[in-house]
Amino acid sequence: MSDCRICHGALEERRVTRLQTYHGKWYIIENLPALVCRQCGEVYYTPEAHDRVVEPITSDKPPARIEQVAVLDAS
Repeated sequence: MSDCRICHGALEERRVTRLQTYHGKWYIIENLPALVCRQCGEVYYTPEAHDRVVEPITSDKPPARIEQVAVLDAS
């Protein structure tokens, strides 16, 4: 794929950060390979990215670090 399906802009390879939930827990996955539209910013994950999301979440490997995140209520 070389063009964005939304705006038809050009895609470029980048490393992105993704927020992922798994079994009720949230994970921040950094340096994930993706294709990102230069025009609208739409993100497309490569098949390689899937393995890079699943592997660290399901392994016993310790996280690179643990972050504290504020939770806000918009009601």
